[in-house]
Amino acid sequence: MNGPGRWTAVAAAAALAACALKAQSPDGAPLGRSYGAGRRIASLADPLIDESSGLACGRRNVGAFWTHNDSGDATRIFAFGRKGEALATYVIAEAVAIDWEDMASFSLGGRHYLVIADTGDNARVRPRVTLYFIEEPALDLSKRGVAGRAEIVQAITFTFADGPQDCESVAVDAAGRCVYLVSKRGKRTVYELPLPAAASGKPLGNWPPKAQVAKPVATLAIGETTAMDLSPDGLRAVVLTYRDAYEYARRPREPWPTAFRRKPRRISLPRRRQGESICYGPDGWTLYLTSEKAPAPLFEVPAAAGPPG
Repeated sequence: MNGPGRWTAVAAAAALAACALKAQSPDGAPLGRSYGAGRRIASLADPLIDESSGLACGRRNVGAFWTHNDSGDATRIFAFGRKGEALATYVIAEAVAIDWEDMASFSLGGRHYLVIADTGDNARVRPRVTLYFIEEPALDLSKRGVAGRAEIVQAITFTFADGPQDCESVAVDAAGRCVYLVSKRGKRTVYELPLPAAASGKPLGNWPPKAQVAKPVATLAIGETTAMDLSPDGLRAVVLTYRDAYEYARRPREPWPTAFRRKPRRISLPRRRQGESICYGPDGWTLYLTSEKAPAPLFEVPAAAGPPG
């Protein structure tokens, strides 16, 4: 079976397997599964994707992925399929692209969102940076090369509590209504930024115009960080470096800062030219990666079958 139905079946099977693994845990802690060898599964067909610097799995469009280019591109995001097919390009109206470095997908209040992080700051001089939230556009996965526009539903301008940071890693904990970010250099600090409270019946409310403050909550003992993502169940976080990735796990209802203070599991990844993006797939376990330069490669790192790692 191919197409969206195949993805749905895979996701359902993985969810059942994940529940079975959790049931074996005497203390309720999430049990990780080891990962198999990663491999290149496609090249992205759209030649305009030449510096893929963020990656998100479609929540509204199961079977699709979203990416954007690094600094210097227009305010646009690209949708593609697992075989690399170019599905769509959406321009984000009224956004600014100073240095887009990561993106993430999440669901909240029955709606599906993408967040794009304009947080790159190589010289660490930007007085404030911005997160752009849009509702994930609905796609017809049978079509190719669709062009559209997406409206911002929320923009959060913020500063880092301890001064400007170069940040290429963002993820959203929808249940906890928090955004997590990791600085690329220095101490690899994890920052926490709350999502605005619901307003006017919408899951995302409006911040006041003044800049918010991202507060440090943990420090990671890993290399330069270039991307991150949270699993759909909210119990695992994967943080990418130029070489490998590191996965952190938390118990249900345990604060993420506590989990980030534990030693992570290292995940070996395929060699990439400049890997700056990672996300969990629709099954909640398989990892996907791209890297910069064109044609952009798409890598898949499967969760290994068998007992938990």
